[in-house]
Amino acid sequence: MNAQTNDAGVLAGAYLAMAQVFSYPNREAWQRLCERGLVDAALSQDVLESEYLAAFEVGGNAAPVPLFEGMHRKDLGRDGILEDLLRFYEFFDVKLSETDREYPDHLVTELEFLAWLCLREQAAEREGRDAEPFRRAARDFLDRHLAAWVPALRRRLDATDTTYARYGSALGELVEAHRGRLGEHFQESGETQ
Repeated sequence: MNAQTNDAGVLAGAYLAMAQVFSYPNREAWQRLCERGLVDAALSQDVLESEYLAAFEVGGNAAPVPLFEGMHRKDLGRDGILEDLLRFYEFFDVKLSETDREYPDHLVTELEFLAWLCLREQAAEREGRDAEPFRRAARDFLDRHLAAWVPALRRRLDATDTTYARYGSALGELVEAHRGRLGEHFQESGETQ
């Protein structure tokens, strides 16, 4: 296991970076992405915005890829997915932003929640408190949500031939690395799935 997947703070930063990458790239967001090295500054804001629209809104050489879990997992029904997500958020007293108005199953919302869980885990460790509840929640959230639909998102993004195909691969690798970290942790502690 490497330091990047073993450190909850680093994982939180990676999830927040992915949330920024998959947010609409207006001028301010594009500048932040460039400043943080998340996108190549040679990729202009106009080009990144066009690629975002081609990948997620209108499509280009492929159908647009929805950023909502419920639209990738139709077999479960979007209402059931939304209900399960709201239970996760409510259990940890996490409130969705009133100004952003994103759905609970939006990719950015799910990434921000995982970042929050990682930050809570890190804070608990730093303060000498039990971090296991946050690890268990992250494992359950990954298994029931992100890891269950990011592979389909990734496959569909690959077909868009946009910059976001590369970001989809990076997101898939992050999710799998985090799941691997949690799996190893729970194996070492003797806890089963």
